[in-house]
Amino acid sequence: MPISTPCYKYPARSFHLPQQYPSIMTWNNLPTELHLAVARFLPPQDTRALSRTSRSSYNLLVPQIFSDVTISSRSALRSFATHVPARYGTHIRCLSICTKPAERALVQEVDCTEDLATILATCSYLQSLSLSLAASLDASTITPVFATLTTVQKFEIGCWGQEETTPVSERIAVSLAASLPSLTHLTLSRVTRSALHVDNCSPPGVPLVLNDHDVPSHPILGEELCIPSLLKLPTLKSLDLRDVWIDCDENMSMQGKLAQLESISLSGSMYRDGEVESKACLAWLRACGPVLRSFETGIPLGESQPSTCLGKDRMAAEDESIASPLPILTDFHVDAERVALDDLLPMLNILTALCAAQDPFTRECASDEFEDWQDTIEQLLTSNEWNSLKSVELNFGQGAQRLWSL
Repeated sequence: MPISTPCYKYPARSFHLPQQYPSIMTWNNLPTELHLAVARFLPPQDTRALSRTSRSSYNLLVPQIFSDVTISSRSALRSFATHVPARYGTHIRCLSICTKPAERALVQEVDCTEDLATILATCSYLQSLSLSLAASLDASTITPVFATLTTVQKFEIGCWGQEETTPVSERIAVSLAASLPSLTHLTLSRVTRSALHVDNCSPPGVPLVLNDHDVPSHPILGEELCIPSLLKLPTLKSLDLRDVWIDCDENMSMQGKLAQLESISLSGSMYRDGEVESKACLAWLRACGPVLRSFETGIPLGESQPSTCLGKDRMAAEDESIASPLPILTDFHVDAERVALDDLLPMLNILTALCAAQDPFTRECASDEFEDWQDTIEQLLTSNEWNSLKSVELNFGQGAQRLWSL
C-alpha cells in the first residue's frame, strides 16, 4: 500500500526582488570584473569575437585585444598605421612587426620607416618590441622615436631577407638599441657588420654593409656604432647575438665604464673561421667583465694560442689578457647542434681554469641516447672540482635537451 505524504498548505505570498537584483542573470548584467575575468581565459580569436557582440563589450575588451599585437607583413603594417586609431597605441605592451613583402607583389614596396614611426609614436607604455626587417630603415627618422619609448625593456631586431641583398646594418641596430633608455634584454638576429667598423682583412664571402655612413652620431656612443659598443649601455643585462659574424672582434678592447651584463649568448655564424671565431668569443667573454654569470654558446672554444705579436704589441696583448680575465660563470649552456663532441672537453677546460676547488659536482645521469656526451662530461668532472658552476646544458635540438644540475 503506498504511503501518502502529508500535504501542508500555506497562504500564498508574493516575493519581489529588489530592482538591483534582476530575476534573469545575463552577460550584460554581470559586473565588469566578471567580464574581464572570463575574457582572460579566452583565446585571442574568441576575445575578438566576443568584442563584436556589443559596443560595451568592444570598449571593455579593447585593452586586452591590443595588449599583444603581431603585424606579419609590410602591407599589414601600412594598414595598421592607416586604419587603427592612434589612441589604441596606449594599450600595446608587446609589439612584433615583420616587414616582409606581400606575396606576389607586382610593384616594389616603399620604405616602411614612416609607418613604423607612426605606430611607435603612439605606444607610450610599450614593454617589448620585435622587428624582423626585409629592408633597412631611415635612421634619422626612426631613432628620435625610439628615444621616446621609455618603458621598453626587451628589444629584438633582425633581418628577414638575405644579408647579401637586404642587410640590416649593425650601425642602425646599435643606434636604435642605445636610444632605448630602459633597455635590459637585447637580441640581434642576422644583423650585418658595417665596413666602417671592420678592417680591410675580412675574408671574402662575408657580407658587409657599405652604405651606412649616413647613420647619425648617437648621443651616448658617438660614431662608434659597432656591436661591441653595446657593452657601454648602462642598463643592459642580457645580450643575445644570433647568427652574427663576430670574427672581426678578435682584438676588441673596451675602455671606460661598461654595462653590468649578466647573460650573453653567442650562437656563431655561417661565415665563421673556426680559430678566429673562438678567439673572438673569448674576447667577448673578457670584455663582459666579472659580473657575467650565464654564457650560452654555439661556438667551439679552442685552447689559447701563443700571441703572434712582436715587441711592445705582444707585451700590450699579454697585459690586456691579464687585466681582463674570463668571468666566473655559474651557468654554461652548449648548443650541441653547432658544437661537436670533440670540442666539449677543451671548452670546459678553458672555462674551469678560473674555478677554485671546493665541492664536487652532484651529477644527474644522462639517458642512453647521450652516453657519449655523458662519458665526456663525467671524465672531466672526475678530475676537477668546482665552486661556481651551477648547471651545464646541452641542446640537441627541439625536444632533445640534457641538463646537468650541479
